[in-house]
Amino acid sequence: MYISNLKIENFRCFGTQKRILDLPLLPGLNTLVGENDSGKTAIIDALRMLLGTRDHDVIRPQPSDFYYIDSTTQATSLRVEVEFSGLSKHEQANFLDYLTYQPHDKKNPVVLNLTLASTLTNDKVRSTIFAGLNTGGSGLKEVDIDTRDKMRLTYLRPLRDAEKEMDVGRNSRISKILRKQSQIDIGESEIDLSAVANNKFGDVIEKLGIVGIARLINQLLEQQPAVNSATNDLNSNFLTQLQMEGDNLNAKLGIGSDADDETLKRQMLEKIGITLEGDGGKRGLGSNNLLYIACEMLLLANSMFEPALLVIEEPEAHLHPQRQLKLIQFLQEKINKHKNEHDVHLQVIISTHSPTIASKLPIKCMAIIHRGMALPLQSANLKNDNIIFLERFLDATKSNLFFCRGLMIVEGDAENLLLPSFSKLLGVDFTETGVSVVNVGHTGLSRYANLYSGNETYPNPGINVACLHDLDLIDYRVARELSLTLVPAKKIKEIESRWNEARNSLVNNVPADFSRLNELLPENIISGLAGNNEDNEKITRIKKNKLYQGRHVKGFYSTPWTLEYALAFHGLGEELTIAACLAKAEHSTKYDSSKYKSIEAVARNYYKHLEKSFNSREVLAGKVYQLFLEPVSVYSALPNEPIAKLILTRKASKAATGQILGKLLEDKDLKLCEINQTKQDRVAYWSNKLPQSIVKAILHVTPASSSSILA
Repeated sequence: MYISNLKIENFRCFGTQKRILDLPLLPGLNTLVGENDSGKTAIIDALRMLLGTRDHDVIRPQPSDFYYIDSTTQATSLRVEVEFSGLSKHEQANFLDYLTYQPHDKKNPVVLNLTLASTLTNDKVRSTIFAGLNTGGSGLKEVDIDTRDKMRLTYLRPLRDAEKEMDVGRNSRISKILRKQSQIDIGESEIDLSAVANNKFGDVIEKLGIVGIARLINQLLEQQPAVNSATNDLNSNFLTQLQMEGDNLNAKLGIGSDADDETLKRQMLEKIGITLEGDGGKRGLGSNNLLYIACEMLLLANSMFEPALLVIEEPEAHLHPQRQLKLIQFLQEKINKHKNEHDVHLQVIISTHSPTIASKLPIKCMAIIHRGMALPLQSANLKNDNIIFLERFLDATKSNLFFCRGLMIVEGDAENLLLPSFSKLLGVDFTETGVSVVNVGHTGLSRYANLYSGNETYPNPGINVACLHDLDLIDYRVARELSLTLVPAKKIKEIESRWNEARNSLVNNVPADFSRLNELLPENIISGLAGNNEDNEKITRIKKNKLYQGRHVKGFYSTPWTLEYALAFHGLGEELTIAACLAKAEHSTKYDSSKYKSIEAVARNYYKHLEKSFNSREVLAGKVYQLFLEPVSVYSALPNEPIAKLILTRKASKAATGQILGKLLEDKDLKLCEINQTKQDRVAYWSNKLPQSIVKAILHVTPASSSSILA
């Protein structure tokens, strides 16, 4: 059996009506992802309150748990409801008195519904746990204590103290594991020491001190069948599979097994109520956490006739990335093994903030939790080819998209480096507003973005997504000036003739005929002439190929060509030229930071040279962008400036240029601030300098912050 559905109403961040949490769960692995305070812990605490935990840690609804309808009005009732499906025959017999029969549901004719209902009156909370459905013919039935004990889940808290959890004492985890072993009662319960006195056993006992007794006990424990079996099982089938090559972790059960004398003495004395501090030779937190998780999995491995439910908050606690990946692989293997061996489900629910873990998970096992709303990806409208694509390419860097308040998806390193700077120029900081910038390369932007599309049943929980594309359409004048090999040579003369005819018609206010020109132009080249509808139709066709669903997910396009071209075209041509020249100069063995100002001055002169040479705004932007397309010699254009030799004749790196340009623009913004430009004045200045596609994309992913600044 497994929890197939969880409903939470009026509990902490989950409210009523559209604010009710209605979360479907899978038989095996389920993962809650999202930022802090999104509701992940509330979901886990609700399960703990309803089902209880095997460590008997008591958690009950408190007055503060009841949902606040507004700042002064609090709900007076809350409900947590789970539906268990997939009950085996043994499980049906185990919970026979509480089952709900659904003859209309052929997939799940028998389910177990459990509900925690709490009311708040005069700051006092009353709670009841019952089985059944309000609409069921058999009515509701309060669940007895014995049955509730069978429902308990195994819970691993965040930032757990693994050593403390595994320490000796009442209800210790090790004692629970040993009690589950079938061989635990083998052997005599009493022994008459006088009967072995002739074998000098008594003489040996008299010689032993506290540490010697502890070591003797450990020898005897190692030979006890149940302890020996549990130790071998723990090491061979669980802990070994969690290790990486060279870890060499090996568990031993006993009183300070393999500890030094002082530690053994301390642990023995603690049995009679005396505590001494000081120990050595311990493993780190990460290794102890692996051992703790292995112990819990061993305990769950024997759950055959009652729920095998493991809930882990932040499994990444104290584990470096490779061990996190190993842990997720291990959990998935144990889930499959449990079903194959026992024909019952081992269900695991984890909450995580780790992009490393998120990158390893099946897409459908994840639910995005955000501000009291859930978007379960198993119920999203994701096609199988999308899922295959995402699971192939979703690495730890890209999976940062699961932990954000807004998401900017870009297709290059330059955008990845520049967008945070652009956002600051527009008065918002992506770090402060919780926006993730994720670089996914040149393909598949919509595949990543549509994870957040949602549907009517599970809408987007309020996370806006912007995809910034290059439109990749080239103005004919730019293609001609840069001699781009995009047009077949045999058509160049006719295209030139047709283009000039159309332009002259427009100059003389005569209707132009674009039909033949449009037939000759390749699909990725536009004429750039006013009134040519085919140019707009090409733009529309490209945008239609990027299918985004829902109002929260939108595409934005650097027009008409690329981001760098758009920056030069819309007002940052000089700054982009400086950044590109500095990026080219960085590779010179004679360049160092002391020459920054000299290179900057040469780059400004080079841009002025381009301005004088090319009157067309489109062509001027193209000549700036040429620095990224081919090895351009700045020195050839400025032979009287020797320092220009440091600007190497090579393509400028877009990534390096982006990094330099971001810093250059932020420095300029600081100077505007120093001359008493107000924040709104500076935002208005940069809004006019930046391409509108970028401005709109940033506004889209930061609606709350940017609306107040740009009002």
